[in-house]
Amino acid sequence: MTSNVPTAEAGQAQPQQPPIQIGRRIEVDYSRGTVRYLGEVPPTKGEWIGVEWDGKERGKHSGEHNGTKYFNCLFPGTGSFIRLSSKIQTGNSLLQVLKERYVDEEKDAKAALYLGQSNVVVDVYDFERVKGRQSKLHLMEVVGLANTNVATASGFDEMQKACPAIRDLDLSSTLLCTWKDVANICAPLTKLDVLRLNRNRFQPLTTQPSLEYGFKNIQCLALNRVFMPWDEFELLEPSLPNLRILQIGYNLFSELGKVDPSVPIASQKVKGFANLENLHLEGNAFTDWNQILRLSRLPKLESLDLSENKIESILGPQDEDDFKLLTSLRLTDNSLKEWTSIDQLGRYTSLRTVWIGNNPLTNTASTGEINTASDPRITAIARMPHIQYLNGSEISKTNRIDAEIYYLKNVAMTTKGMDPEAVHALHPRFEELCEVHGRPDTGDEYRKATSEILKDRLIAITLVSKDSIEGPAKASFQRNVLGTMTVKNLKNLAQKLLKIPAIRQELVFLTNDPDYEDVKVNVTLKDDMRQISYYDVSDGEVIMVLNKTKLKM
Repeated sequence: MTSNVPTAEAGQAQPQQPPIQIGRRIEVDYSRGTVRYLGEVPPTKGEWIGVEWDGKERGKHSGEHNGTKYFNCLFPGTGSFIRLSSKIQTGNSLLQVLKERYVDEEKDAKAALYLGQSNVVVDVYDFERVKGRQSKLHLMEVVGLANTNVATASGFDEMQKACPAIRDLDLSSTLLCTWKDVANICAPLTKLDVLRLNRNRFQPLTTQPSLEYGFKNIQCLALNRVFMPWDEFELLEPSLPNLRILQIGYNLFSELGKVDPSVPIASQKVKGFANLENLHLEGNAFTDWNQILRLSRLPKLESLDLSENKIESILGPQDEDDFKLLTSLRLTDNSLKEWTSIDQLGRYTSLRTVWIGNNPLTNTASTGEINTASDPRITAIARMPHIQYLNGSEISKTNRIDAEIYYLKNVAMTTKGMDPEAVHALHPRFEELCEVHGRPDTGDEYRKATSEILKDRLIAITLVSKDSIEGPAKASFQRNVLGTMTVKNLKNLAQKLLKIPAIRQELVFLTNDPDYEDVKVNVTLKDDMRQISYYDVSDGEVIMVLNKTKLKM
């Protein structure tokens, strides 16, 4: 069942829009959705359109009425029924939208100008000159059509002649609904290598399409929040032979397609993606590292982003070919609880850059007492021998030696009298580090010496809460911290002591101006992932904790 959409008032000639069909994308009063049902909804008469909206603003239910289910919604409360009306838009061709956005042929020289992918209207000086430069479609290389009503392709020859230079095209959050339409849009754009399709909803793929004619040149593809099952993406993969960068975050993945329950999950490797180097899977729902190991044979994979998932533990490589070329791994904002996971990461010998911030195991020292046994940065460096950058900060040769020695000494003290096998289970690198730095003495004299060394490494700081730099102190606390403490962890400590949420804090201290004697300048600790030593925070420093909410008042 289909419905035609009124597209023009009497006497006006406008391009015909696609008919309303199940699976078609529509826009009504700036809200986008997908048609999921066409038909009657008793006891009312006449045809209703069941819509799954992209957002909850227009949603009233989840596809049901009076106890009858008419369609399903991915997210509860995003469905509603509407009647056919002239307000419903099903979209236009890419070239039509492109000309409306960048050329505005029917508007006079005093009309407003729309810039890039923004919907903000701005006034400009010398409108004709600026408009003329934008209207040269054949010269445009980067085109932003996000949040527009693009729904179909234009004619091949027409598009190739009008826009031969496009290499980066943003079609995020549009009215596109089929992969064939996307391929037909891309086919005439022979220089196109970056394609952004975030927040679109595509009709399901049930068989492998032949779309290489449109996607053969694509090297970077963004598919965040398209909620497309991994099985369907694997059907699309053969049409993307030159794909190097794939962004497919926030898609609710918990597994990489169907598996054979009689075979170990980790051995069921993802195939294809012959040229994929950079894969973004952040914001999904992965919990099992065995699913991640299914990616370990992608032949060129160098960078993997698994931030904001729910991974609780990590397994090391199952054989020498697992993640053989992987150099960069993001695991920020997961659920890692045990340091054994970091030991397992250390077994991936090609890794050089790792992010593990904001996991339970790294937050243990953020608000508590400072000692080398619980300092997450020191522990992580010592447990992963090959990494060169941790949470965005470079690990110098001195940093590594320092971390390994102090970690080694603390392990020796905390495992004194334990069976060697038990020590190895808890600290796999202990014997290796003993060979490099020597076996620590655990006698009383050593204990005293270690205590003095640790004392030397601690710096005393005073945290002072203020509403402004010039304002009076409201509360203050003194604490001894390590210079390796990150700004983020210092904010967490200030939150505990001063009751100011970390997200609202601005940390500032005064220091001597290097060029003018007796002049003080403000230093703001801006980067949460930097160590406080990066900002030359020294012993006795007074750090003002400013509440940004108060600063705006």
